[in-house]
Amino acid sequence: MKFRGRAWVLMLVMLLALSTVALATEKGFLWDGTQWKDMTADIKVAYVKGIGNMADFENAASGSGQAACISKGFVAELKTKTITQVIAEVDKFYKENPTKLNLPVVAVILQRCTKLCAPTAEKK
Repeated sequence: MKFRGRAWVLMLVMLLALSTVALATEKGFLWDGTQWKDMTADIKVAYVKGIGNMADFENAASGSGQAACISKGFVAELKTKTITQVIAEVDKFYKENPTKLNLPVVAVILQRCTKLCAPTAEKK
């Protein structure tokens, strides 16, 4: 009985170690227009709420210290827009710019819905 218990614990430890290594080797990514165009409305709402909540959290976590510039501006400027307006702007951008589907969604939001990042100039 002791041997089975130890074998089980050892297998569990090995499984967790291997899964940790697999996750560590996986490269992160930013969602872009390729994923955005296939998202449902609910997922788009969750995405916008998620980055808004992250910015709110970063501002609150900074306490009396200085919050990150992008988060501070993001929270202040997006208070004037609804989530539906933000989603419509992102949808419009990718529809008008099908060659820019590789631009991250958060960059589109910052460019189209805030004054933090100036829109990229079109190359002629």
